[in-house]
Amino acid sequence: MQKITIYLNKRASNTSYDHWRKKITRQLFRSHLIFKTPSSIEELNQNLKEDIEDKVDAIISVGGDGTANTVIQNIAKTEVGLLVIPAGTANDLASELSDPKDIEQIIQCIRLETKKKIDLININGQFMATNGGIGLGGIVAAKINDLRQDYPLFKKVMQLSGSKIYSLFLGYEILTDKLDYYDLELKSPNFHSHEKAVAVLINNQSTLAGSFIVAPETNNSDGSFNVSLFTHPYKKDLLKALLELSNGNLPQNDPHFKSFETSELEIINNNPEKMISFFGDGEVFAPSNRWEIKVERKALTVYAVDPSKDLVDWVAEVTLT
Repeated sequence: MQKITIYLNKRASNTSYDHWRKKITRQLFRSHLIFKTPSSIEELNQNLKEDIEDKVDAIISVGGDGTANTVIQNIAKTEVGLLVIPAGTANDLASELSDPKDIEQIIQCIRLETKKKIDLININGQFMATNGGIGLGGIVAAKINDLRQDYPLFKKVMQLSGSKIYSLFLGYEILTDKLDYYDLELKSPNFHSHEKAVAVLINNQSTLAGSFIVAPETNNSDGSFNVSLFTHPYKKDLLKALLELSNGNLPQNDPHFKSFETSELEIINNNPEKMISFFGDGEVFAPSNRWEIKVERKALTVYAVDPSKDLVDWVAEVTLT
């Protein structure tokens, strides 16, 4: 019998304990299920350590990318598999692994043992599964996280707006505030440059914040990650580039947008008086003046819908088991 721990983040935008408990129990009634709702990050980390010691077969994260990120810090490079049920705002990781609209099929991945290994990005010792970076995107992520924590009603706003809230906040930030530029040195085996950038994105998959296709050729199993640089001196040019990305197109003939693939990167802040925060998987990491970034190959086991499995076969297998 599979032993599965389910973590429900009550702070996530679309989390209802009773709803998810019933839905998961109905799909996985043959498994030994343990439901947990930690009240703090410290409690969650302690619970996850106990799960690893107890040798659970799988962990289900019900929440957003931030919830999954905390789980990943503990189970990376172990044999514990992670299933992500999208109950957050952007749900970037869940969307990369399966169709977030088909919850029943997502949950059945555990019973069908459809799992695989994916790469993680190591950023100063902390893991990231999806996308992140420094600059403008981190500012937006931090403001949304602060509002969600300080104002309970903001959770309802996030429920109604979904991933579009990131686009709304991004546009508002650009139009109303003075843009901050960062004096950076970037070094990788195939790229070395000094840049004054408003944002640097590190992408382990193609899509960011639910709608921005920032790196269409990037995926989480190719042994590399994408770096996207935005050095636009004028707001109108930056908005034009972001609009192109939101429409699924890379900015064409844009000298202020640079994109390349690498397996490792060092970012140095040439203005050490102003430390920089890094955001990853929707969470804000500790500030630093130096970021060492590298791929950790096949570091995480995840459950994901197998696109090669015919739907008729999938239904038959679920019905007969």
